[in-house]
Amino acid sequence: MYLKRLELIGFKSFADRTELEFVPGVTAVVGPNGSGKSNVSDAIRWVLGEQSAKSLRGAKMEDIIFAGSDTRKPVNFAEVSLTLDNSDGSLDLEYSEVTVTRRVYRSGESEYSINKRPCRLKDIMELFMDTGVGKEAYSIIGQGRIEEILSTKAEDRRGIFEEAAGIVKYKNRKREAEKRLEETEQNLVRIHDIVSEIDEQAGPLAEQAETAKTYQALHQQLVEHEVSLYVQQIEATHEKWQRSSEQVAGLQNELIQLSATSSTREAELEQAKLKVHEIDQSIEELQQVLLSVSEETEKVEGQREVLRERKRNLAANRQQTMEQLHRLTEKQRSLEEELAEQNKLKQEAELRLAEAEAALQKAQENYSEMLQALTDDVDALKSDYFEKLNQTANLRNDMRHQQQILQTHQARVDRLTQEKARLDQEEAQRQEKLALCQQELAEVEQAINETLAAY
Repeated sequence: MYLKRLELIGFKSFADRTELEFVPGVTAVVGPNGSGKSNVSDAIRWVLGEQSAKSLRGAKMEDIIFAGSDTRKPVNFAEVSLTLDNSDGSLDLEYSEVTVTRRVYRSGESEYSINKRPCRLKDIMELFMDTGVGKEAYSIIGQGRIEEILSTKAEDRRGIFEEAAGIVKYKNRKREAEKRLEETEQNLVRIHDIVSEIDEQAGPLAEQAETAKTYQALHQQLVEHEVSLYVQQIEATHEKWQRSSEQVAGLQNELIQLSATSSTREAELEQAKLKVHEIDQSIEELQQVLLSVSEETEKVEGQREVLRERKRNLAANRQQTMEQLHRLTEKQRSLEEELAEQNKLKQEAELRLAEAEAALQKAQENYSEMLQALTDDVDALKSDYFEKLNQTANLRNDMRHQQQILQTHQARVDRLTQEKARLDQEEAQRQEKLALCQQELAEVEQAINETLAAY
């Protein structure tokens, strides 16, 4: 077995993929200080399972990943693959060539694989055990390591000689066997304690067994009584359900009748509303006529005032004429020459007065006739108006009465609907209870059958 190839990607100073081929014989890596010679040996130690970042000359495991430079960006992972020739079968694998790969990410996650198959770190450690190849084996001796080995105690040097002698694997197996034996002894002690405790509980458990038998017999009797009780409850529930169904049917019929009555009332209410609308239109027309009559009455009143004013003027003129006649009569003795002229003026004045009185009398007669006609029309219109108002009030009272009846029926329908919903809810609860009872009855019957079968 010998080292054939080493591949590095992103490990310390090896940013790009770097592959080192090793041929049989002596291979030396030379270069100036800082060129990365020690990184090769660190890569070999790391891929073989080194977990200490300090041994790899770093503060933490993330330091082995290429951190970048002035011209290169940092990478996200580091990977090292070590290929060994296994033609002589030194490694316990069926392959003639074995490649061990380890990868670490900046998040701290690690991956191990052997020949591209994922594995554990323990698998790699066991693979190279007693072969002289490993992170602490004598095949990898770093700078200053020889002096450290020679100057340590014999007990510390024993590990190297045991690795060279090939007994490390057996010592590890021995330690594991001793550990398992110790665990077995502890288990035996616990088993002994459990057995002792069970022996102490054997007496009380026997009493509990007798109590359990008694409980089973009493439980059987309880089951029989519960079955009888469930049957009785089911029968009573079924009778109550039948009565509730009959009540629901009756309430549904009554609800249908009330719905028909309500429809009839609604139709009558619509007709009454139409009549009220017609009456309102008639009232509006009568109000228009009354308004016209009122306007005519106001006009006649105005003419009447004019005629009254004229009458007052004529009365004033008559008074003046009478005063003048009195003065003329008093002057009759002294004014006989003017008597004829004054008589003529008197006759003319009396004629004008008669004409004015006749005109006033005619106007008064016309006014009386018109006022009487208007009064008769107003009285008739008022009678019709009051009659229409009475009809409207009666219709509105009838409409309010019908609305109250409709509200009463609606409230009754709502109460019946709520009662129906409550009865439906109770029926659903009864059905659920019946289903539970049937389920419990089935479980009881199953228990009875199982008990009978066991008996």
